[in-house]
Amino acid sequence: MDLKDHLITHGYDHVDILLIDEEQNQNTVADISLPKVTDLEYKLYLKPESVTYHLEEEDPFFEAEQHQENGKGRKIKGYILEW
Repeated sequence: MDLKDHLITHGYDHVDILLIDEEQNQNTVADISLPKVTDLEYKLYLKPESVTYHLEEEDPFFEAEQHQENGKGRKIKGYILEW
């Protein structure tokens, strides 16, 4: 099951995702309509095999490694912000 399917299974339909990396840099990916997204990992530049889920938390999030332009990965947390 991929990230999109996990989110839909947990009742999410339309979300924003707040990404925070290990250096506390923040970026928000806004206005994601999950039924319309084909590959959420690709959209967020995530390595699919690195995603771990914490969707049962009070503030649901996932952790993953994100591709960077320099070829290295960086660890991020993605907080799910529901509309």
